[in-house]
Amino acid sequence: MRQFVIIGGGARGLYFTEILEQELGCKVVAIVETYKPGESFIEHPLDDAKIEGVTIFDDLSRALDAYPPDAVDGVFIMTPEWTHTAIFTEVVSRDYNIFLEKPIATTREDALAIGSLVNGYPHVVQIGFVLRYSGFYRQVKNWLEGRPMGRVVMIQMNERLTVQHGMKFKRSWHRMVQYTGGYINEKCSHDLDLMCWFKEPEATPVRVVSLGNRGYATSSVGETTCATCTRADCLYRDEPSSYDKYVDGEVLLDQTAKGVGQCIYGNDSDITDNQSVMIQFSDGSHGVFSSIAMSGVPGRDLVIHCEYGTIWGSLETGELHQLDYRTNVTEDFAIGGMNMHGGGDVQVVREFVECIADGTQPSARVSDGVRATLLALAADESIASGEVVGFSL
Repeated sequence: MRQFVIIGGGARGLYFTEILEQELGCKVVAIVETYKPGESFIEHPLDDAKIEGVTIFDDLSRALDAYPPDAVDGVFIMTPEWTHTAIFTEVVSRDYNIFLEKPIATTREDALAIGSLVNGYPHVVQIGFVLRYSGFYRQVKNWLEGRPMGRVVMIQMNERLTVQHGMKFKRSWHRMVQYTGGYINEKCSHDLDLMCWFKEPEATPVRVVSLGNRGYATSSVGETTCATCTRADCLYRDEPSSYDKYVDGEVLLDQTAKGVGQCIYGNDSDITDNQSVMIQFSDGSHGVFSSIAMSGVPGRDLVIHCEYGTIWGSLETGELHQLDYRTNVTEDFAIGGMNMHGGGDVQVVREFVECIADGTQPSARVSDGVRATLLALAADESIASGEVVGFSL
């Protein structure tokens, strides 16, 4: 039985623990959670999932000392991205197989540093670009392979969050650029990765332009916290019980998450909540990705215009269509079981385990993670400067 260490005891780390134990027949021997009060949050869901034999550490080095590379098959780095560089550096120095959650970093310097650490690294390193592993997007890629409908001319992609989901990006640690590298980097780096993946191997990004701002709840209404506010019908009222780390009436989040429970009108959030990113590729084609943090019609969809046809579909319904202009024939594809990541969560973990077993490298590599983060940062640079930003790796 393959054994793993999870670094980061948040909701994502615990979800992957369940996937490894319940879906893939692996064993999670340890979870590292450096925020001591968070231990009780880890214990509750592990008990609920009937997962036993997991040692909880509050110190990374001690955990790695206890479970060196010859004792486990790999580690999952599932912590917030602003912590990735230091953790990744230590794990690489000890020669583990590594799964690194997206986005890989919050700054250009850190992204490039992580990229340089894997030059010549002999072990498996996989980036958590989960959308690549959805059957929905895999089918899009399959249709594009070999370009039977000619060159891709334009890609249009959209993501819309629910109001409840979006307002959390104005609270918790997600609300600050210093912790996320910006809204597009934190929420949508795997969407930018998809666009580049669809264009491979024919073309690479060469220019980026972006528009976006804070469009929701921008002015103070004189309130400080939801607990003291008398406006019971407020659209953005925060309910602590909706947070993943809600235990016994308390949200167990560290000091980076002081925005939890705050009024989001005019609070200290500095990320965008609506943004469009246009990428021009080296073959002259381009793609547009748009995301809005609050919508009554949540979901992801795409339209890809090729020389001789069009592909379009919706991730939430799992329905895809391909029309060939030359024959006027439409091919339909439908896949069930669509969740927030299109069923890709199990598959991305499965590939990591299989790559370790086979000695192969995964589809989503560190270079892909570097590219996606640098594109997101270039998009924010374009907003700040009002100019097109040249791009190269």
